[in-house]
Amino acid sequence: MRLVGRILVVLISIVALLAAVYGGTMALRWLDSSDGFGLLDRQPEQPLALSSLNAHTRAAADDPAFRRYFTTMVLPDPDASGDEPVVVKWEQPRVTIKLLNKGGHGIETYLRRLVARLNRMQGEVRFAVGDDAPRITVRFLRHQEYMREFGRGSVGTTRTRFFRSSPGLIRARIAIDAERQDSASQLKATLIHELTHAIGGGGHFTRLADRRRSVLFQSSHITSWSQDDAAVIRLLYSEWITSGMTEREVRASLRRYARSVD
Repeated sequence: MRLVGRILVVLISIVALLAAVYGGTMALRWLDSSDGFGLLDRQPEQPLALSSLNAHTRAAADDPAFRRYFTTMVLPDPDASGDEPVVVKWEQPRVTIKLLNKGGHGIETYLRRLVARLNRMQGEVRFAVGDDAPRITVRFLRHQEYMREFGRGSVGTTRTRFFRSSPGLIRARIAIDAERQDSASQLKATLIHELTHAIGGGGHFTRLADRRRSVLFQSSHITSWSQDDAAVIRLLYSEWITSGMTEREVRASLRRYARSVD
């Protein structure tokens, strides 16, 4: 009887442990879901620090590795046309971003927070969330609707219209498959990824080592720009980088910027 009692105690302990693990897992999923509190936003390895961004940007521009990071993030892959990839960015003094429909609890607040950070990272273009003559729109779609329009190969898409020189970008349309996002933070990660494309980040990072370095990793899970992402955006929206620049011209301009005097 004593042995049977011990076996029962062990079995009960195992059941209790499994229940605790399952309960903890479900609690974490809930916290990270659209019904939770958004507490599990995934941060980059190198968090954004606006107070040191100016110094970081100048130092980074003198680093060949960062210059490669810049061109990877900004320049798209060559397309079938054979045209050499060039920088394109917004040149209007004000660019309005409009949410065409609701993406879920907290999404509009999150977008407004991103735009506020974007305006602190650079001073060349004023981005705003609103309805007045929007240049960038964001649409959240049901899965079947997204598949019909964009296919199965993505969870978010940004289509832009632009000139290969000034005035650069003139329109951007973001579409997100809302039903393929498995949590609130993943929806945010997709939104910041696509927004970065919409403001001129034409490329992607594909190395696994970059998965928490940039929001433009090809399947990113992070919900905030990194310090290097912010440095790229700060330089992109400066007098040193202009629409129409090639990779060679960009790298030369970044070297000049690093050696310039304020």
